[in-house]
Amino acid sequence: MKSTEKIESILTQQGLSDFKWINPKDIVVAQWVRVKCYYGCDEYGSGTCHPNTPSVEECEKFFKEYEKGIIIRLKKNADKSSYPFDWSMDMTNKLLAIERDIFLMGFPKVFLLNHTCCLCCKTCSGNRIECKNKMKSRPSPESFAVDVY
Repeated sequence: MKSTEKIESILTQQGLSDFKWINPKDIVVAQWVRVKCYYGCDEYGSGTCHPNTPSVEECEKFFKEYEKGIIIRLKKNADKSSYPFDWSMDMTNKLLAIERDIFLMGFPKVFLLNHTCCLCCKTCSGNRIECKNKMKSRPSPESFAVDVY
C-alpha cells in the first residue's frame, strides 16, 4: 500500500472522508490576510496568531518546502453566538492524533494547520513563550496568511 493510501485510510477510519490532496506550492499566501487578522479578528495576538506567527514571507517559504498537502472539510452547524467549543477541541485532538500517526509513518514534516484559532486552553497566555500547551497548539491557515477564499 502506498503512503498516500495509508494516510487516506487513517483519515477515513477517523470518519474524515471529505478531503482532497493538494500541491502546497499552489497555496496563496497574502499580506491582506494578515491585515484582516490585525484589524478584524478577536483572536489577534493569541498564542498561535500574529504577531506570534512567522512573517508572510516566511509562511510562503514554509509551504514551498512541501510536495503534498491535504485539505480536510469539517462540517458543524453552529450559531456564531454559541461556538461549539467541545466539538472543536475534540476535532483538534483527533487531528493532532492523525498528525502524530502520519509522523510515525515516517513523515517528519507533517504539520497541522488547525480549523480554528488555537482553543487548547480556556484562557490564552497571548504568546508562544508562555503557552501552557505548546505540544497541542497549532495555527489556523489564516494566521499563516493563507487566502482561504
